[in-house]
Amino acid sequence: MKKCKRIISAGTLVTLLVIAVASSRPQPGYTGEDDSARALLERSVAASGGVEAAGAWKTMVETGELTVHWEGWGSPRAKCSLRVIRPDKLVLDQDFSVYDHPFFFTYYYNGGDVWAVVNLGVRQNPRYTEAMTRAMKNTGGVYYYLSQCDTFFSVPEVPDDSLVVGSSVDRVGIVDDGDTVMVDLDRQTYFPVRLIRDGGAEQALFSDYRVADRLTVPFRMTTYQNGTVSSEYVWEQIRFDEPIDEAIFQENRPRESSSG
Repeated sequence: MKKCKRIISAGTLVTLLVIAVASSRPQPGYTGEDDSARALLERSVAASGGVEAAGAWKTMVETGELTVHWEGWGSPRAKCSLRVIRPDKLVLDQDFSVYDHPFFFTYYYNGGDVWAVVNLGVRQNPRYTEAMTRAMKNTGGVYYYLSQCDTFFSVPEVPDDSLVVGSSVDRVGIVDDGDTVMVDLDRQTYFPVRLIRDGGAEQALFSDYRVADRLTVPFRMTTYQNGTVSSEYVWEQIRFDEPIDEAIFQENRPRESSSG
């Protein structure tokens, strides 16, 4: 049995690109290996464009707008971009600058090393490491779990809540290197509509699915912390296999992370 590959150790960042996952304790309805659960995930990947298309792309560029909800700060908006080279390079830019007041974040993931530039200061932090590790995984979507994990289970009788009507989804659990990811798949489209972490304390909702090149992907993601909206990503463009200069993944790299 192969294990999911943990890219690096985790913490938590701005609720950011958190792809929600559930607590490491088995959830109600856990029955161990479940071929029907795997089949649901395979249908989801097929609905998005198929295994070949999901696994074939080498680069991805997303551009759009991020709205965050920070206590005491209101709901600032940022121009946002995400650039990825598989298997281990990612840069996330968030520019909240208003008029003559610069305010931006750039997060880097390169071969397991993580750092950030906040305005003009370079920083490293376990929270950044966890968030960018998850973000790198997230770029693969459901395909990541199918290709890296082999323990899946179905969760029967999904209850209704304020975000999703339980009867409209099939819930699949995935054991990801000690963590349990809960994925709600729409029963009509098989697209992921929600992922849940920490018993529901962290959730991500996916919507506005559109075709980008050969894949159908969500152009909107809304994250929740303890039932409250924490961030909203609205992508204007998502493009695959565009040329990306690998030099950008080395920018501002701290000297102690210069190897690799």
